[in-house]
Amino acid sequence: MNGLVSLVAIVALSSVAVPALAGTRPQEVRINKCCRLGEYYNAIDRVCFAGGIAKWVPKIFLPAKGQLYKDVGAAPPFMKFAEQQLPESCAIPTVYAVDLVTLMGNGSLFLNQKHVLVPVADYCIDERVALVCPARPDGLLDGAGGQMDSLQAPEKTSVVLRCCGTNFAYDKGNRTCSRLTRGHELYDSRIVHSPYVELSYGFPACKEHAIAGVFEESRLQEQTGSVTTDSGKIFSSGEFCLEHVRDDDRKVYVFTCSEHFQPASVPINKQDGRLVLYSAGLLISTIFLAATLATGLLVPSQHHVLHWRCQTHYVACLLVGDLLLAITQLSGNSITGPACTMIDFC
Repeated sequence: MNGLVSLVAIVALSSVAVPALAGTRPQEVRINKCCRLGEYYNAIDRVCFAGGIAKWVPKIFLPAKGQLYKDVGAAPPFMKFAEQQLPESCAIPTVYAVDLVTLMGNGSLFLNQKHVLVPVADYCIDERVALVCPARPDGLLDGAGGQMDSLQAPEKTSVVLRCCGTNFAYDKGNRTCSRLTRGHELYDSRIVHSPYVELSYGFPACKEHAIAGVFEESRLQEQTGSVTTDSGKIFSSGEFCLEHVRDDDRKVYVFTCSEHFQPASVPINKQDGRLVLYSAGLLISTIFLAATLATGLLVPSQHHVLHWRCQTHYVACLLVGDLLLAITQLSGNSITGPACTMIDFC
């Protein structure tokens, strides 16, 4: 699901890009490589080591063609690399695995989980990692109404996943993310307003997802990124994501893995005619089973036959089983405690 969300976002970005004129030669693009050719960057020691592979380039998306570059590990002819060029716009860049980034045809770098394009000067790419300088926060104002310096901005203390991304919403019918048109009531809407929470994008890593409840920002722990649903269930950061549902109200919902969330059982209407008929049938069957058992006991000449003994035990088990099942169906959710446990073991 995360790969699908990233691909949708990349295609959306490419749709607003200016297409190249037919027959024109692509303009040369220079990209910073963290180390020399034949070397790779070690993120732990933050140094370059010899031993890089020949086809090291991460996946490249070409907006003009609307597709990924097919020669995996290589770069198109118009893309050139400046060796041993670290980004200079920050002292300590953030390290991203190459699986989490995508090179764009114009030289910018797309962060898959954040849905952010990074200009060439603010990153370098290598065989295993990309070093990215964080963008200057937008919209943060100081007390005088001026732009707040990035060093004065509140430090992000936790990361929360947004399922689909900015200007996307979850489509229940298609079970996927869909892009919102400009003018939609959810367009440019925010789901978390806390300056201490950093948003990343994607669904939790699992096969199936379920809606655990409605999100309330007052239930979000800014320090840890965990959230508590209205049912009292607590999900830690990474176990859930937040998103609007298309063609629904403006509420934000908590999505999580099905294995982390078991929805409450659907209440059964006790007036359902099918339930009454089923229970009545079970009770009638117990009457005939009891009669069969009594008849066998009243015929002493059959007691020594092995077949009679097997039949007696078989009928007795059916009698007890049908009787307990009828009681369970008629009582619904009213049986609790030890009685429920005993019936379960039987």
